Amino acid sequence: MGRGIDVYQLIRSFAHRNNLSELDYKTFAQAIQRQARLSDQSEPVFRDLSLNPDTVLVPRLFLLSKEKKLVLQSVGNEIRSIVLPEYFAEAFFLEYRRMDESPDVPFPDEDSLKIAVPGDWIQSIAVDTDLGTVSDEAGEGQDKASERRVPLYRVTFPDGVKPLVVPSSFVPEKLLEYAVLKLRQYLRKGANKEYMYNKLVNAFPGKEGQLKDAMSAVLTRPLEAVKGIVRSDSDFTYPFWAYFVSAIKKDLDKKKDKTPEDWSYHQSAILCEFFVNHYKGKAQRLQDLEAAMKSLDLSIRKPPYHFTLDEILAFRDAKGASVLGKFGKEELEARIRDKSTKAEDGALPEFLLVSTSGRRAFVAKDKALLLAVRLISEARSELRSRLLDQWKRLLEDFRSNAAMENDDAFLSELVAQVETRFPLLDALIRDRLLPLVRDEAAARGDLPPDVGRMFYKDDLVPLDELLELSRRSLLVDAKMLMPFWYSVPILSWLARLVHRITQGRAERAAERSQAAREALEEAQSKGRAAKGHRGQTAKERRAEFEAAANRIATELLPQGYGLEEYLRDLEGRWNTLLNPEAKRNLTYDVDCLARDYLRGVLRNMGTSTFTTERVKNLGSSLADSPTLLKIKNHQALELYIQLYMVKVLGARIENE
Repeated sequence: MGRGIDVYQLIRSFAHRNNLSELDYKTFAQAIQRQARLSDQSEPVFRDLSLNPDTVLVPRLFLLSKEKKLVLQSVGNEIRSIVLPEYFAEAFFLEYRRMDESPDVPFPDEDSLKIAVPGDWIQSIAVDTDLGTVSDEAGEGQDKASERRVPLYRVTFPDGVKPLVVPSSFVPEKLLEYAVLKLRQYLRKGANKEYMYNKLVNAFPGKEGQLKDAMSAVLTRPLEAVKGIVRSDSDFTYPFWAYFVSAIKKDLDKKKDKTPEDWSYHQSAILCEFFVNHYKGKAQRLQDLEAAMKSLDLSIRKPPYHFTLDEILAFRDAKGASVLGKFGKEELEARIRDKSTKAEDGALPEFLLVSTSGRRAFVAKDKALLLAVRLISEARSELRSRLLDQWKRLLEDFRSNAAMENDDAFLSELVAQVETRFPLLDALIRDRLLPLVRDEAAARGDLPPDVGRMFYKDDLVPLDELLELSRRSLLVDAKMLMPFWYSVPILSWLARLVHRITQGRAERAAERSQAAREALEEAQSKGRAAKGHRGQTAKERRAEFEAAANRIATELLPQGYGLEEYLRDLEGRWNTLLNPEAKRNLTYDVDCLARDYLRGVLRNMGTSTFTTERVKNLGSSLADSPTLLKIKNHQALELYIQLYMVKVLGARIENE
């Protein structure tokens, strides 16, 4: 098609300007030709339209007809007229306008109007299977959904009841309104009002007043009756309409030769029956959803106050029923997404999304401070115990580290420990959510107790104050756990001297053992050389293993830890025996097992195959042996064995 020409818009503009739904093709083509002659003739499309508009319009009209945007009426090979969807829809709109003026006018169909609507512009929908879906889609009010709707619906009924045709824009509200108005006409005919009342009064003993009010609403306030059906706000609405339409259908079924009015009454009774059930079902589903949402809100506000999406999907209500069973996964996820992203201006969402490494948890905003208090208490207890144990071990060896001597280093140690062991607390602190939550809670007058100490000048206090951990106090407590002679200068000096002597002897014994192994390996190497083999010397082999051990230890150790320090830390995790002698014996046994196991493996291992992955496999294999399976903290035991093996092979990594 030519540049700058939209034939479909030209047709709609011409039809609207002349108030037409069927256009005479020649009249339309002549109007376009006149308009083209007034345009720039240097444009080929305007020149073609000026000379012979058929060459431009006809191909495009056939394409629009193929796209089902219009219908072409032809005589022979010539187009006679262009029919828009409004042509067919307008006929039915006019009939419904007649019905507004005269309620006795029956519902129209194609036969009564003698119109054959093209199949692309009318959709058949069954009352019992399709009308509910169509009504829900129309109720969503989405522009795109409206664009996809055909102009007309052919509503079909069961039990041989004649179909009716209704403009799609009338579904569901106007269609229900017309149905109720038809039943009002039924009650006005003859003695139908008294007949229906006498039929229904036996079904509602003791509720005669409500029955009269309901029938009076249909007769005098039909639009209020329609609203009552849509809202389903009365316990009497559903049973009244159920008995009412059933009685009307039974009355009409008795008639053999039905008039058009009788068919309209029967159609209206079926429509009202459907909409009463449809809206009651929607109201019940809404109640179920609200109950499920309340259950979800209550569950997410229970300890531990933080839940992943999968954990939320597994929530159950007070009766043990799955919340997901009432929502559906997509709807539940959408509600959670709304609650975690949408909020009033200047406020946080109802649910906070807190992300840690590999975990995304939802926290109810009004429980975030309680969660923080709980996590702080847990972190304080664990970190205090861990630091005391670690510092006690260092003091026993007459050593110290930077965290024991310096406040900044101590704070850095706390930050690293919280990040590693309490990632959720770390995320709450890092994302600066807690001050914002505190401000909103204070504005509502809903600030939990014991949170004031957590803040200073609208921000969180430093981590050591938050955890109530003082370096000096911890150091004093660690020293108090030492035997009494550590606090007596002379005895402490003697103990340190003995420790150094003992440690020196152990180191010299290890050096002699290493020298013996190197001598043996060198002798074996010379023996192989004497037989014509050229291999590594024992010293070279030992140096390569030491280099590999140092490299592997660096990969296995957390940042900031020395090898000896971390080995003691790991030992404290897996060796939880309380008896000191039993505790030393267990560590000694594990060390011996690791050394013996490594010795056997090294006989046939080359330095090129001594890698981090190999050490991990060796540690895992030994830790999974029946002898060590009873130890609870297996992960710490595996890492301890791996690091002990590289220590035996000469790794020496000090604190950074």
